[in-house]
Amino acid sequence: MGVRETVFGSKEERRYFTKLQEAWGSKYHIYHNLPFLNVLKGKGALVDDSGNQFCLSDEEFDQLKKVSIDFTVCDKSDAPLVCIEFDGLQGGFNVGTEYRTRDGAYDRKGRRALLELKLRVAHGSLFPLFILCSDQFRGLSDAVRLTIADGLIGEVMAGRAKYERIHSGFDPTEYGMSQEEFDHLSPIQQTEIIEDWVIGIEVESDYAHNPIFTKVAELSERLGVTGYRTTFLNDEDRDPDEWVWVESGVEGPGGVSASAKLCLPNFRTPFCFFTVHIAEEIARLLALEKLRKQTTRRGRLRGSPQRNKG
Repeated sequence: MGVRETVFGSKEERRYFTKLQEAWGSKYHIYHNLPFLNVLKGKGALVDDSGNQFCLSDEEFDQLKKVSIDFTVCDKSDAPLVCIEFDGLQGGFNVGTEYRTRDGAYDRKGRRALLELKLRVAHGSLFPLFILCSDQFRGLSDAVRLTIADGLIGEVMAGRAKYERIHSGFDPTEYGMSQEEFDHLSPIQQTEIIEDWVIGIEVESDYAHNPIFTKVAELSERLGVTGYRTTFLNDEDRDPDEWVWVESGVEGPGGVSASAKLCLPNFRTPFCFFTVHIAEEIARLLALEKLRKQTTRRGRLRGSPQRNKG
């Protein structure tokens, strides 16, 4: 009996909760260890990956009464927006509603079943739940404290903003025309305008809600980046259904260039179904960081005093 020294399961769990608070606490409420059924109802019809409806058995629902979720991000009215299960021991991750462990990690069958039950209920409710490990909570570089977890949360927040904005409907007045003027345009012209409107919303949402995109824009401007390139790589040892592997290159003034590779699980989570989008941007940020270090080093060399010869 007695009182625990901390409510956190490990030092890592506490550290990563603090990092989430630092990155997101000004805009959202961050909670630790909420009961699962405080976030998701679990009852009623759910939808699987094939679009078929299903319901939980009484036994499955009873299991959910006893479990919690490690990290939950809510809006300011405490409506849940995204959840994270931290898997520090097995270093696991999810691909859709399936749980994976890193190569060679021991996997307890009962734990897998429980994690996949959580995933089935969350994704069946069209709610984003990720399983992440320590790798996704580490700062991207010595100068960038942002993490892969931040990028994934930002992807969800941007995806939610895009969905809400697009489903609110197109307003021709945003383009300086009345509804009548828009109605008199040809179908092709109308389609072009709406497509442009959707693209604008997607770009605005990414930069407004995802700190990775904001940091990329900031560094690109500071370094005077003149070009980008992206290559999607293949690895015979990694299943492309489970992993996204991308290389990003950036070019700066004077022919200086840098590149970086990133291999990211293909999480296939609601509002973050295509991990390629955020993987490309994180790889770009890593490349920009390399470019920044190169240009800083060159600047120091140019500014260093000449040694006397002889």
